[in-house]
Amino acid sequence: MRKAVTGVLLALLLAGCAAGPRVVPVPAPGVAVEPRTSVTATADGIQVVVRPSAWQGHPSYLPNVVTPFHLLIVNGSALPFGYDYGDLRLFDEARFQYTAMPPADVGRLLRWGKAEPGVRLAAAGTIAVPVHWRHRPLFWNPWWWDPWWWGPPYHPSGLYYPPPRVDDVLIQALPVGTLQPGARTQGYVYFPRLRREASRLSFEFHYRLGDAPRVLTLPFAIERAEGARTPAA
Repeated sequence: MRKAVTGVLLALLLAGCAAGPRVVPVPAPGVAVEPRTSVTATADGIQVVVRPSAWQGHPSYLPNVVTPFHLLIVNGSALPFGYDYGDLRLFDEARFQYTAMPPADVGRLLRWGKAEPGVRLAAAGTIAVPVHWRHRPLFWNPWWWDPWWWGPPYHPSGLYYPPPRVDDVLIQALPVGTLQPGARTQGYVYFPRLRREASRLSFEFHYRLGDAPRVLTLPFAIERAEGARTPAA
């Protein structure tokens, strides 16, 4: 019975991962697109390369919890420029806003199924929250989940509840702050889960070049599991 239940749960988990949406770049004036891979925008000597749906770290199911984008930023200007997580925003076709989340909040979301008290996620959609490890049903204890050699932590019941790895989420996150002339940086930005109704996205990268505010806008479309896509208007 235990093997049967475990098999069903694994099948449901894999099906859920496969059903997640895929974000892809679309052609637009002023941007260079590498089909289904990346989109590049340049202005004032600032270059931003965005790769959606590119997560390859741990946990592998991260795109079912948040929406990771990989950014490469190059400062080809003669001035330093700055940006923060609040300056990185997604908007869907209904102008619903998704603001980038600090990596530490994503780590807390993965470990406990919620962010810190007072932290407001910018998208309410159907968020797939991972199982809270301390509340996992006691009857589900397959041999591969609780081997004795994995070590602590342990639940008071005596069962082992390994938390998800969040080191990749933190280490590979995009650094924020000031980028000096001639410098470049890269990393992942984590947005809240997208709404089911969303089919098109606009990524806005707000930054300050010297004292002047600037913004780069890059378009994307959302592909659902069935492969249907609504082109960007």
